Amino acid sequence: MIKRIVLAAAVSACFAAPAFAEVSIGGSAEMDLFYRTNNTADGDGKFLEEIAITVNIDGSDKLDSGNTLKWRLAQKVATDWRFDSWGAREAWIGYAGDWGELRFGNQFSNVYLTEDWPYGWKGQGGLFAEPPVQGFASGITYASPNFSGFSFNLGYDLGAGGIDGAAFEVAGHYANGGLAIDAGYVSTIDATSGGAGGNHGYSLAYQDGTDIGHWMVGARYTFDNGFNVTGAFKRQFADRSEATAAGGWTSYDQDTYLIRGAYNFGKHGLALGYQMIADADTSGGDIDNGVQQIAFQWDYALSKNTGAFLQIRHNMLDGDKAVNNPNAGPFWYNLDGLSTVAGDSGNFVEDNSTRILIGTWTGF
Repeated sequence: MIKRIVLAAAVSACFAAPAFAEVSIGGSAEMDLFYRTNNTADGDGKFLEEIAITVNIDGSDKLDSGNTLKWRLAQKVATDWRFDSWGAREAWIGYAGDWGELRFGNQFSNVYLTEDWPYGWKGQGGLFAEPPVQGFASGITYASPNFSGFSFNLGYDLGAGGIDGAAFEVAGHYANGGLAIDAGYVSTIDATSGGAGGNHGYSLAYQDGTDIGHWMVGARYTFDNGFNVTGAFKRQFADRSEATAAGGWTSYDQDTYLIRGAYNFGKHGLALGYQMIADADTSGGDIDNGVQQIAFQWDYALSKNTGAFLQIRHNMLDGDKAVNNPNAGPFWYNLDGLSTVAGDSGNFVEDNSTRILIGTWTGF
């Protein structure tokens, strides 16, 4: 406290009217209580809960040039397996003006954010919004101004820890009236995804001759009567044809299709969606690892900031195997706790799984 008073006195001596940058705290708090079938090694169901509290500390300062210096420090609380230290979720400094916004540091991929919302919304994000590249730990990103409804984003990851691998993305967005169109492409260069979460944020693992990524395109339309429709396509890929020790397949492609219809009336909202992950096409032949999912959600507004919801989603495997591979394909743990045969994370006790969830979400 004494050091702070001395510093304030020193600042006051240098400037007639000292001013401090604006700092705000925001975020969200979500409570989920849910039941998942096939959740144990014996294939039994289980009740679980998840508390997800996200805290964002944002700061800004108006510069003499007219631009704004911005920063964010974010943490996800009460989920000890992911983003459980300050800055692991987001930690960046940026500069914004009429020319757009430039950010440096640990931040989300714009393509991932687009897939998470609005396309992975209403329970469909467990598959559609879980690509291998979710963010840039050592990122440099640019967001353009809005040009008559069109805007774009660019991103580049230098590769954490001085590794040779890197990642990049480009995304475009267009909105006019009730119509919105989004597209994006993200890929690594000599790297695979090192994972997201824990104390490490978004990281890349260097792997010479290996590139992974995906591209997507989606469209939405909102009608005046409360109805809205959404459709999207995503292709995930991996290419390790130049890898020094590839083994097995050298190229991998897998497509995802998503559709959803929703209707909002008064305090209520209803949504029904379907998505299909097609069988993977690899250099070694097709893999019978397709997944179909049906998702339903009912929302009820408790206030302007808080909502309650009931969510039901059902996953159906085309075969008895899903790819547990960080390079491409659906991760088996995104299939709502589908239990696996002991010692083999690719073979499942059952060929489908269901999750029934009730929860609340509030923004602050």
